[in-house]
This record gives sequence, structure tokens and C-alpha cells, in this order.
Amino acid sequence: MASISDQEKRRLLKASNLFQGLSDPELDAMASVVRLTSVNARKELFHRGDPASQLYIVVRGRLKALVSSPDGSEIVFNIVGPGEVLGELAVLNNTVRTATVQAIDVCELLSLRQADLFEFLRSHPEAAIKLCRVLAGRVSNLSELVADMQFLNLPFRLAKKLVAMGRAYGQEQDDGLRIKLKLSQEEWGELVGATRESINKQFRAWTKEGLIHLDRGCIVLARPKEMERLASYESV
Repeated sequence: MASISDQEKRRLLKASNLFQGLSDPELDAMASVVRLTSVNARKELFHRGDPASQLYIVVRGRLKALVSSPDGSEIVFNIVGPGEVLGELAVLNNTVRTATVQAIDVCELLSLRQADLFEFLRSHPEAAIKLCRVLAGRVSNLSELVADMQFLNLPFRLAKKLVAMGRAYGQEQDDGLRIKLKLSQEEWGELVGATRESINKQFRAWTKEGLIHLDRGCIVLARPKEMERLASYESV
């Protein structure tokens, strides 16, 4: 694991959705207590049921939060990337981890111990408010996921997820909007509660229609506006 200076920690903290906007002295205080950690691609950062003693701020790479059913199937309810916070719910609630978090690619993260977080929040209420907003966003995303899986058919769920990923990780290029996130068809299925076979069938249909194509393992939305129209339908 590479070492990291306090100055670099400050820069990374300032870029996060939780600590941006803090003053230089506040960033100095936080930089002194966070630690750099790493996790290899496809490896777990932590497992559901593990004790929770720290939260993480993503520096590099992307991770997925998932839950597994007794039959071994998985549902991915969130993907986090640089600047985002994860693992905060169990830390704040002083409970075990409620989900498994696995790296999609090689990741580097800043870790913050529960005791240091609480001490910081007591003296920096504006950061506590931001953390509340992060948590509210998590709850909103989870509620939306449950509703989508209950009421929307696969094409709508998948189109909605592709549009959301395009907004979060999209890169404009000549042939469309490239989603800079390499996920397998199985992982796309986990995101929308579908089998790999169902995803393969839908991707092939959309490829034939010219709506999407693959570019070095990434999905390209060839006609993003049309995909947005598919995702906006509320009927099944």
C-alpha cells in the first residue's frame, strides 16, 4: 500500500461529498486521523454481519454494495465511486454491517474510525448535516430500487439503470454516451434483479435495434435520448 501525505489526504477529503466545504483547519484535523487502505478487484472490503468500526471514503475505483439471498442470488443496491462515502450506516447505528461491499476494480479508500468520526461530528455540526443527507440519499435509492423491482418490467428497470449510470459515469464520444464502468452481464442483472440470461437477451435486442453497443467491455448508449424515453415510462 502506498503512503500518502496529509496534504494529499486534505485534497481527497475536500473532493468528497461529505467533507467538501470544510475550512483548512477542519480538513487538517480530519487528515490527521484518516488512513489509506486498498482492496483488490473482486475482493470484499467487508461482509454482511461483520462488526463495523469505521467508514470509508472512496479515493480510486468503484465498489458495489450487495445482499445475498439464501439461494445464493445477489441484489446490488448501490455502486459507489470516488468521493463517495460507504459503510456509514452501521458505524452511526453501532450495529453490524447490513450489506457486503465488494470492489469492482482495484480501489483505494480513506478509512475513518468510529471514535474519530463521532468526535469530529460533535464539533462540526455542518458535517453532521451533510452526513444526514448522504444517509437520506441511501434510503431514497433503496426505496426506489424496491419499487422498481416490484412494479417495473425488466426493460424499464434496465433502461432506467443504464440512464442513471450514464449520468454518473458517462463519457460523450462520437458513437454515443460511453458508460465508463465495466460490469459483466451477471452484475447488470444483480443491479436490476434479473438473471444473466435475461440481461443478455435484452442487450442483444437493443444492440440489434441500434440503441446500445459494446466498447472495450463498456456499454455505449448509441441513442441516449431514446433510452431516456424508455426509462421514463411508468406503466408495465
